[in-house]
Amino acid sequence: NMSGFTGDKVMILMNCDADTAKKINDLGFEIIAFNQDDGGNLVYRSEIPVHVERFIHIYNYLKDKDYRYVITTDVKDVIFQKNPSDFLHQYCGPGYSKSLVFASESMNYKDEPWGNQNLLETFGKFIHEQFKNNEIYNVGVLAGRGHAIRDLCLNIFLSAINRPIPICDQSTFNVMISMSPY
Repeated sequence: NMSGFTGDKVMILMNCDADTAKKINDLGFEIIAFNQDDGGNLVYRSEIPVHVERFIHIYNYLKDKDYRYVITTDVKDVIFQKNPSDFLHQYCGPGYSKSLVFASESMNYKDEPWGNQNLLETFGKFIHEQFKNNEIYNVGVLAGRGHAIRDLCLNIFLSAINRPIPICDQSTFNVMISMSPY
């Protein structure tokens, strides 16, 4: 709210107490929620890990919208120091060929134990060998033109479901963006 951003702010809340949901709404956020219990708490039960499932909900929200830019973030560890739309206009605006902006983890898979193991368990030895030297990009911070983020979120979801491990959104995203057209 203090960054100068004036566009729509939306938060997906799957399980959240009523007081927190009210505070978020009072801060100007539209809330995407699913069910409420008798106390007004937001409740949601799913077999799909929230890390993966969030992408189908983002896609569903965006599928009938025509946003110029969309930014998706994890909510606990991202702070905007300036209006992020200004940055996106500078790199994805008219006259620029880029549609997406990704944040780097500034290390390669082979050098990050959790990510390296996640890549191996998600795809097996062959794909791991192909991609272990790649730089890791954070799936928790995505930005770009609205249509590109919408379609990317659907692709991440489709690529991450029915994998051998439940939390594989980062590894599937990184393999995806290492290839054309990303």
